[in-house]
Amino acid sequence: MGVPGQFKKPSLPAGRLRDLNDALHALHLIAGQPSLEIMHRLLQKRISRTRLHDAFTEPRLPPWDTVDALVEILAARAPGTSPQEVLPEVHALWVLASRQRSLLNPYEREVRDEVVAIFAQQMEVRQREVELVLDVPLVEIAADSLTVLEAVGVIERCFGVVLDEEGVMEAVTIGEMVTLTLSALKATQE
Repeated sequence: MGVPGQFKKPSLPAGRLRDLNDALHALHLIAGQPSLEIMHRLLQKRISRTRLHDAFTEPRLPPWDTVDALVEILAARAPGTSPQEVLPEVHALWVLASRQRSLLNPYEREVRDEVVAIFAQQMEVRQREVELVLDVPLVEIAADSLTVLEAVGVIERCFGVVLDEEGVMEAVTIGEMVTLTLSALKATQE
C-alpha cells in the first residue's frame, strides 16, 4: 500500500502527455500532497476518487473536467499560486497532449488504431502501451526487425496493400508506419 498523498508516476515516453503528468505531480507536491480523500472532499465528491487517482497514475490522457478540477483545488492550496494563474498553462499542456489523435479524421483514426493493434499483437503488449510510443524509435521500444516485418505482412494482408519497401526500411517509428499505410491506401484509391 502506498503513502497517502503520494502517487506513483506512470511510465511515459518523453512528450506532451508526460509534460502534463509532470505538471500535475508538481502542482500536487507544492499543494502539500493532499490525499485522495482530501481532494475528493474538496471537490465536493463531484469527481470520483478513481478518476482523481487515474489522472496521476495512468498512462493515458485524463478528461479535461478532472484536470480542471485538480488545478482548481491544488493551485488554491499551493502558496503563491492561484487557479487563474496555473489553469492556462495546464490547459495548453492538455490540449497539446490531446491534439495528435484528434487531428486525424475518422478514417485515418481507424487505420491508425488498426496499425497500432497489429503492432501490439506482434509485440505481445496491450494496445494502449503501443499508443504511448507511436513516435518513439522502434529500436528504443524493443521492436526488432523481425517483429516489424511480421507487422508489415499483417498490415499488407489486412488492408490489401503493398507498403513501399524503401519506406518500410526508413521508417523509424510506428507513427511513420501508420503514415506509410495511409499513403498506400490512398494510392490504391486513386
